[in-house]
Amino acid sequence: MFQGKPALPGERYTSARAGLFTAFLLLFIVCTRWATAPRLLYYFDSANFALSLERFDPTLHQPQPPGYPFFVLLIRLIHLWVASPEKVLLVAGLLAAGAATVLIRFLAADLFGRPAGVLAAALLASNPVFWFAGVTNQIRLFLALSSIGICLLAWRALQMPEDPRWFYGACAALGVAAGFRPVESVLLLPLLAWVWWQSGRSARRILTGTGLLAATSLPWIAATVIAAGGMHSTIGMLWDYANVQFSGSSAMFGASAHSAWFMVKEAVAWNFLGAVAWIWAVPFLVRGFSLAAWPRHAIFLALTFLPPLLFSAFIHIGDPDQALASVSILCALGGAVLAAFLRRTGSRVIPIAALVIALNAFVFFEPFSKLAKASSYRAVAAVDRMNSGALNAIATLRHGAPITIVHYGSSVASRHLEYYFPDDYVVVLPGNPANPLPGQPIQMFYHHAGLTALQPASGRMPPHSRRLVCLLPFQSAPSDLPGWRRFGPVYYTDRPPDAPVAIGPYTLLPDAR
Repeated sequence: MFQGKPALPGERYTSARAGLFTAFLLLFIVCTRWATAPRLLYYFDSANFALSLERFDPTLHQPQPPGYPFFVLLIRLIHLWVASPEKVLLVAGLLAAGAATVLIRFLAADLFGRPAGVLAAALLASNPVFWFAGVTNQIRLFLALSSIGICLLAWRALQMPEDPRWFYGACAALGVAAGFRPVESVLLLPLLAWVWWQSGRSARRILTGTGLLAATSLPWIAATVIAAGGMHSTIGMLWDYANVQFSGSSAMFGASAHSAWFMVKEAVAWNFLGAVAWIWAVPFLVRGFSLAAWPRHAIFLALTFLPPLLFSAFIHIGDPDQALASVSILCALGGAVLAAFLRRTGSRVIPIAALVIALNAFVFFEPFSKLAKASSYRAVAAVDRMNSGALNAIATLRHGAPITIVHYGSSVASRHLEYYFPDDYVVVLPGNPANPLPGQPIQMFYHHAGLTALQPASGRMPPHSRRLVCLLPFQSAPSDLPGWRRFGPVYYTDRPPDAPVAIGPYTLLPDAR
């Protein structure tokens, strides 16, 4: 109904059977994510979102800029029924992953036929990067969900130009998607512009669509600006955050050629990691399958895939799941390739779907390279063990009395210490024992139980805190901690009242207050 040309030939696959298999994929997502999720918040971003359940303030990284206000609203709604922040984020990820899996089935079916839709859904649900996001940084699943949902509306707008409601829906959805991931509002604009151009270039249609985009963007923009303290403060916050995030890896922000090239390799590796599950079918299709036969399909897929890929390669990608906008489009293309393979070989959908799920699961549990390991269960388990070991040790040493926790280059995120020990002072020393930065300011935070924000302090130890606990880099020699004792992965010492404590080139002084 929605295809400009006949769909890619494939075996008959009824709507009821496709729906039943989609239900299986949703069950697969729930079971696998619940089983492999870490026990504690995964990293900085997770703790930031947990803190945003108390107060929304991107200037305090509750959560980190740009704030993701619609995602914060979603997790606050979930928090009404789910108490644990860890489970709140996991449930949000299940909702996003399930919705993306359902929508990609319809998108790929509209583009290439029903078998392609079912296979694309299987590819996405089991994709290692998609799986990794579902258990570690759930906000990034909305890169996939937004990309797929808007592309579905845009394709139907392209196929039915006489009905402007699809185009209006795509514009409105873009504004909503930007409230979850603001980068979407930029990366998908070329697609919507091309769809408008191909659909008659109506001035009324583009004006109405622009108005809908503005209307659905205004709520999250207003929430961010108000929380940040005004438009000037918001722009400054975003620019500062972008420079901090991008300067180490993007040549456009001053990174070295080596760092910039490494980011390009990361973008390519993480985008095509899940292609292992379907690229094997390409040699069987040397003849008979080419996107050149569907020029409109080819342009459409290029406009959905290339902008996020280029952004990842040349502006920023720091983690595998930041590639999910383009990964989801590759899953749709993979569904088309596998559907063509079915027709060529006479195979059936379910066995091929089971094969690609097995291949993706194998890569998730047994990564074949260092970059693949970054989005694997091994990475999830290692970080969870590290966090659990350090936080359990600190809780034991605390004995119910306030302590001072010193973060000195440890891989355990300092934000976790601030979140899980809200009554204690957390001192963040710049650098690490192997590379101290004594010229940089010491940061100290106190997330008091009666407050809802991190309070910057003087960098001194509170007088009521007699015990200090220090976290060093993994397997670091404790030469900077003379006389300290080790307890599991942390070191600790007890100090007399009003006594300073030396840690490497730093000296912590008691706070006279």
